Amino acid sequence: MSSAADRHERIGQALTALRVNAAVLLRKAAGQPELQAAAREVERQGAAIDRALRALLGPLPPERPTLRAPLHDWLEKWHDAAGAPGRLDVQPPDLRLSPGLSQTLSRMTHDALALATRPLFVSVKIADDDPAVLCWSATEDGTGLRLAARLPLGAGDRR
Repeated sequence: MSSAADRHERIGQALTALRVNAAVLLRKAAGQPELQAAAREVERQGAAIDRALRALLGPLPPERPTLRAPLHDWLEKWHDAAGAPGRLDVQPPDLRLSPGLSQTLSRMTHDALALATRPLFVSVKIADDDPAVLCWSATEDGTGLRLAARLPLGAGDRR
């Protein structure tokens, strides 16, 4: 699946190509008034579609970072301070969530790291039994710390 920015870009490129082709046709149609009129009309329609799409779409909101980046940063900082490697599994890898849910997961991961005394494995994934639920867990290697939570995904969360 492509992002909104990718789709926006593809539509813009297609409209630009249409308008360039109309301009080339207009030049090649010298001395042919009917063909020139048709080329001008195609160029006019392309420009109108471009304006209408720009007004409809407006500026695109900034792309949200994936959840993996901030959690990975916490694990790296913990590894640097504690000297113990952490592991992270986020499924799907490009999971993007609302700022509120991302912040909650970052805090939970930070708190788990503060409690951990051994290498920590953090997992974030969509629940197998319910696609509207996100599962988070933090587990120390071997026996020890085991934390888990199931969080509802809201309308602003993207998978």
